[in-house]
Amino acid sequence: VVVRAVDSPESSKETASTSEPAVAAAPSGAAPSVQSFAILNPVTEAINGRTAMLGFVAAVASEAVTHQAVWSQIVGRYINLELVESPIGAAPLGFAAVVALTTMASLAPKMLAGDNVDSKSFGPFTPGLELTLGRVAQMGFLGLVVVELFKGSALL
Repeated sequence: VVVRAVDSPESSKETASTSEPAVAAAPSGAAPSVQSFAILNPVTEAINGRTAMLGFVAAVASEAVTHQAVWSQIVGRYINLELVESPIGAAPLGFAAVVALTTMASLAPKMLAGDNVDSKSFGPFTPGLELTLGRVAQMGFLGLVVVELFKGSALL
């Protein structure tokens, strides 16, 4: 079997004589399209946004209480391979629990009732607002970690 990225006169004669439809193959070095993976859809964006909103609030609250940077709460802070600030023991477990519970809560309506994640509104909370706030929370969390990285300590 020969796969060509560009039709040649010879291959068009062959496909014209066969009854099977020709399938276009992507060039070997080309990146697959986003549509083929189907990981960027409203469900995953809702899960990521909801988790980011909870994570951002939890990060700021725990930083205000412990005065430790977000990263040092999870893995600790080391200077010259010496542990200066120990990590908070339940931080990775809490993070995993928030991600798991948010994922289950986001998928339950779709699996049980067939509702889409963006089909319900509650007062001022609309699907569009949730999408926007989720994206803002993702950028806020990233900004918090980057500022703490350059500052070298907790922001609050």
